Amino acid sequence: MPQDMREVILASPQQIGHSLEVNKDVKVEGKVDSIVLAGMGGSGHPGDLLNALGISNVPLYVHRNYDLPTTYLAHMGLVKPLVIASSYSGNTEEPLTGYALAQRESRPLLVSASGGKLQELAQRDGTPFIKIDYTDMQPRHTLFAAFAGIYAALRNSGLVENIDEDLRRVEKVLIEKAPLLEAPGKELAQKIKGKTAVYLSTDALGFATKNFKIQTNENAKYPAFWNTFPEMNHNEMLGFSKLKEMKNPNQFFVLTLRDKDDHPRNRARIEVTTGLYRDWGVTVEHVNVEGTTLLEKLMYTVTLGLWTTYFLALEYGIDPVPVEGVESLKAKLKEVAGDI
Repeated sequence: MPQDMREVILASPQQIGHSLEVNKDVKVEGKVDSIVLAGMGGSGHPGDLLNALGISNVPLYVHRNYDLPTTYLAHMGLVKPLVIASSYSGNTEEPLTGYALAQRESRPLLVSASGGKLQELAQRDGTPFIKIDYTDMQPRHTLFAAFAGIYAALRNSGLVENIDEDLRRVEKVLIEKAPLLEAPGKELAQKIKGKTAVYLSTDALGFATKNFKIQTNENAKYPAFWNTFPEMNHNEMLGFSKLKEMKNPNQFFVLTLRDKDDHPRNRARIEVTTGLYRDWGVTVEHVNVEGTTLLEKLMYTVTLGLWTTYFLALEYGIDPVPVEGVESLKAKLKEVAGDI
């Protein structure tokens, strides 16, 4: 029910400390020269967040496909990757193929899941297991838990910078701020309703901007898009320049996520671009992202996105939690191609 997601949002910050504790002893032995996190949808996001923070001590590649990108890595001289098979359910077919290939090739392995086949395989093979200790949830709603668990295992293995102090500080900050973001999220949802949202930021906040888009797709079941400055000034913005002449500019809602630490030229670009958008008849809003560290800014924005898309779903009269479209695809795929 919709009320369930509200409770999930309010409790999300506590996922951080709990997952750090649950996975405090997980580690991988031996030397590796890179990391491949094989995960789809919300189960790939922890890898994106690690890359956004820039805390990995070795190259980290998020693999959203079947098998493993070992040929690609080998071309760069990376021949001993740690493979993290990441799937909230433990049953996602793409990372399962990655796990199987890593086993056949005797590569170092980690598993991150709440259960399912991956947990069974990890127990069978003695593979270090990162527990997402939250059941009956959607993967996108366990981001903080999955991230903290994977981070803990990599920290224990000497593969990432230690950010324990910042993580625990941000947990406390979000426990306080998550309820305060409910009203702004509801207000944004009311403004977005009936329009296609386009979320924009600089690269630093790109992870949270993309997450805003994905939460709109999965929670509100509505199309949405994202991009970053300055790249979008070289292509995407032109797609909005003739909307007024076509008499349909009101179909889009542009939300820019602003960081006081953005490059001065990018701050100028945001001002000029949003001014042009308004001239072209496009609705534009800004959010000034709060936080003293990048981790805080990203998790703050993810939380605002959860609230916004939760209320957007309610505006459309739908339950934000289920993903029937994905389940329908899986069933039809099984009919056409069988099990993996």
